[in-house]
Amino acid sequence: MVKFGPGSRLSVREGQFNPQVARDLFFYYSTVLLALFCFRILIKVSLCLFQYYYVVRENRRLAKKIYKDIHKDYVYVVRENRKEAKRINALLHGNVGSYEESYLLHDAAANGQAHVLRTLIEQGANVNFRTPDWCMPLHEACLGGHYHCAQALIKAGAKLNPRTIDGDTPLTFACSRGSVSCVKLLLHHGISPDPGLFTKSPLHEACFNGRHEVVEVLIEAGADVETVDSQYGSPLHVVCSRSYPECAELLLRAGANVNATKNYETALHVAAKTGSAEVVQVLLEYGANINAKDISQQRPVDLTDPGSEVRKILTYRDAHPRHLMQLCRLRIRHLLGRERVKYVQLLRLPPLLQDYVLYKFLE
Repeated sequence: MVKFGPGSRLSVREGQFNPQVARDLFFYYSTVLLALFCFRILIKVSLCLFQYYYVVRENRRLAKKIYKDIHKDYVYVVRENRKEAKRINALLHGNVGSYEESYLLHDAAANGQAHVLRTLIEQGANVNFRTPDWCMPLHEACLGGHYHCAQALIKAGAKLNPRTIDGDTPLTFACSRGSVSCVKLLLHHGISPDPGLFTKSPLHEACFNGRHEVVEVLIEAGADVETVDSQYGSPLHVVCSRSYPECAELLLRAGANVNATKNYETALHVAAKTGSAEVVQVLLEYGANINAKDISQQRPVDLTDPGSEVRKILTYRDAHPRHLMQLCRLRIRHLLGRERVKYVQLLRLPPLLQDYVLYKFLE
């Protein structure tokens, strides 16, 4: 016996078709399918409402916010500038020492405002105040090439060789800027021209930007022309990659190794790839090896473009060996070494030969 519907009892015998049972089964199956269909529609409607509320409404809200920000931007800037002007005026006639006020010293140093800088120092500003990236006012003054600001900061007791989180010092900033006066000022106060631990190389920074006047000052101060950077190699590699023949000549005249390698590449390989004919001429004059091979077993001439000026120079030098005078000069400089080549004037040689060994005939 199977019960279908309230209070109904139907007997179903095996092999016998009962229309009432079929209708009841169809009714129950139809009800279940209709319920599932309605549930599915309910889910879709809910998702649509959710999408409208959280996407459309939020986008409209964001659009209104942007609109308000745009139209309030002018008022905001004007008000902030007026507030800043009032604060500076009060600062110059009042007390110094708050966190925000300490940034005024950085701004004055960066903009070369020596008078404002001295006034702030007299009011008690901290000349060694650091920004979140460890930048001090002396960094800003040297980066801008402002000699008088740097001089005032040093006189007030600023640290001479602090480094930022990137390893920059006031000297590296001055070298990058090309400020000879700031470089001489720092060197005069005892800063070493060679890089310290976790600091960038001043000579590399000067070579990166082609500051040959600064390179000359650093060399005269005793900078090591063979300082190697793990990423860029020697200073000679740097000037060859950026096509600075004047800097290359200064480095080589000071005794830099013309055949020094960086990842099996000599400076001549770098200059050949760059395509600087002037730099290639300087390197060859100082004894660069045209047969040196890189890690791919390629010579410098193999890295040049067909028909280029650099390829013509290298091909000609390959077919015509150096003169005996040039070979003797290179041999003398090699025997003296980089540290003693400057003492060639102590040798009993005619002044003309001394100038020839020291490459002074090029001046």
